[in-house]
Amino acid sequence: MKNKIIKIIRIIATITLVVSLLILAAYIIGDIRDARAAAHIEELRNQEAKAPEVLDEYAALYKENPDTIGWLTVDGTEIDNVVMYAPDEIEKYIHTDFNGEYSFRGCLFIDEYCDIFNSDNLIIYGHNMKDGTMFGTLLYYADEDFYKQHKTIKFDTIYEKHTYEIVAAIKTRIPYDSEDCFRYYEYTGSNDEKMFDEYSKFIEENRLYETGVKLEKGDKIITLSTCAYHTYNGRFIVVARQIS
Repeated sequence: MKNKIIKIIRIIATITLVVSLLILAAYIIGDIRDARAAAHIEELRNQEAKAPEVLDEYAALYKENPDTIGWLTVDGTEIDNVVMYAPDEIEKYIHTDFNGEYSFRGCLFIDEYCDIFNSDNLIIYGHNMKDGTMFGTLLYYADEDFYKQHKTIKFDTIYEKHTYEIVAAIKTRIPYDSEDCFRYYEYTGSNDEKMFDEYSKFIEENRLYETGVKLEKGDKIITLSTCAYHTYNGRFIVVARQIS
């Protein structure tokens, strides 16, 4: 009986020792990982941040107003305008001009929830002005014949020049809050494949005509959005993918 008790005690002691060693090893490994992480953070902190260089042709605009982010040109329309980006102030340029003064027509501006460096879809808003300014002539793309003569547009950021090919022109609307449906203005591009698939489906189901151009995962996209009056809270959008 005594030997049996001693044996049980030894087993318990062995188990206790093994568990203690495992716990100790876990702490040691955790300390090593924490030390490596701290060193990496310190290394990153000490690195000099290198912002992209502003292209010479946009340097004066950027100096005048650092919210300047690019320039949009659409041949065959009146669209040949500076594009603004103020991520810390919601819709800052909806009724503000380049100089910071009140203006009903405002400026073209990128959605605040977009990341100019990382978003796969940059949404650019502009008023549908009756005098043709801002996005007043964007609705030319409702005409398939116009599209056939103007299949590409140019959008330069202040850092890089790019050309985009038109994917689709769409008449849609802002859904009611109670509606369970896809909202194109919520897609700024991410690694969320489901969201991308929903965006692609939305385009295919609502395009006004066939362009033969489809979106592919990884595409860099711009969505030009303006008000339209075919229905309550109507919107007209043109979607394009980067080709150069």
